[in-house]
Amino acid sequence: MEKVKIYPFEDARFPVVVTTFQGLEGVLAEEVMRLGGGDIEERSRAVTFSGNKKLLYASNYYLRTALRVLRVVAEFRAENEDQIYRAVREIAWETYFSNHQKFLVDPVIHSPHYRNSMFVAQRVKDAVVDHFRDRTGMRPGVDKVNPDVRLNIRISGSRCVLSMDSSGESLHKRGYRVRQGVAVLNEVLAAGMVLLTGWKGDTPFVDPMCGSGTLPIEAAMIAMNIPPGTMRSRYAFIRWKDYDANLYQTVKTLYDGSRSRPPAPIVGSDRSAVAIRLARLNVTHAGLEEHIKLRILPLADLTPPAGPPGVLITDPPYGKRMQPRDIEQIYRSLGKDLKKNFAGYDAWILSSNRNAFKWIGLKPAATHELNHGGLRVTFKKFPVRNHLYPGKRTVRQK
Repeated sequence: MEKVKIYPFEDARFPVVVTTFQGLEGVLAEEVMRLGGGDIEERSRAVTFSGNKKLLYASNYYLRTALRVLRVVAEFRAENEDQIYRAVREIAWETYFSNHQKFLVDPVIHSPHYRNSMFVAQRVKDAVVDHFRDRTGMRPGVDKVNPDVRLNIRISGSRCVLSMDSSGESLHKRGYRVRQGVAVLNEVLAAGMVLLTGWKGDTPFVDPMCGSGTLPIEAAMIAMNIPPGTMRSRYAFIRWKDYDANLYQTVKTLYDGSRSRPPAPIVGSDRSAVAIRLARLNVTHAGLEEHIKLRILPLADLTPPAGPPGVLITDPPYGKRMQPRDIEQIYRSLGKDLKKNFAGYDAWILSSNRNAFKWIGLKPAATHELNHGGLRVTFKKFPVRNHLYPGKRTVRQK
């Protein structure tokens, strides 16, 4: 086992790992670059970079496609659990948190050397506890529900990265969702979908199957430059020994001060009155009721907002209980209604049913393979042309 590389709290700069969904690594890397991260590298479902405490706080508060922000504590190589134990026990844990605090270890293992991830987590826990007992005479407790400190051990082959989770709850929990429907779209994935389209908020945005309103809400937050963490009050880093409340307030003030009004209409519709009622609750709780127009309408009756053509993004139903012929009908109708009402738009559609795309009857111009909660999904772009009068656009109602 090689020497353990340790990154103390005293270090001005340190490595950071930010996790995300598969397929959103490039979008997240661009977000990190705009925040000022250095040495940026894309990994599988993660982005690594070097930063300081201010950037760590900003990453939690402002990154839209981040699930968790991990501050790296140590890096080493190990090929068995005993080597991991010895490496982790070397770390001066009393400088990171107190023996009065409770902690938890989350393992993420991709290695032929380790068959049981929970045994790895147990050995990391044992090493931390034994270090505290040797140095302080007291051991910290373990809390699996609401720990003060979350440690993360990520192993790829024999390479081990041990981190402290600065986020706590997953960052997809923005705080605006009052209630959610069935098969709700994750907020981080929704934000990533909007960013993948390149939409900046200067043309209309439409989601004709908006469900509980996640896509329109995330689109409005992007257009208005509202930080995704603006409604969150809890982050794990607040319980850390080196927490700087003044610095965190400076970060919040900086990003809260850059908000603007959306320059173009944002519309969400659904044929379900229950879904729209739920969407209104979420939109209102997010404080966006003046900026998002919600309508109870099937796509066949929906007309675009006034102005130039924009972007349409939607997540059609593809539930396991649906019959193949029902799915085919949904996608055939979707293609027909797009051609009829949304000529000039770029339609982006998310689905786990790859065969269903062919029933839309439009030629895709871009494809992104994503992952949503373990489910492989495809996100395709379909430029909509006027098939009756090529080169002309439909008249838009005001």
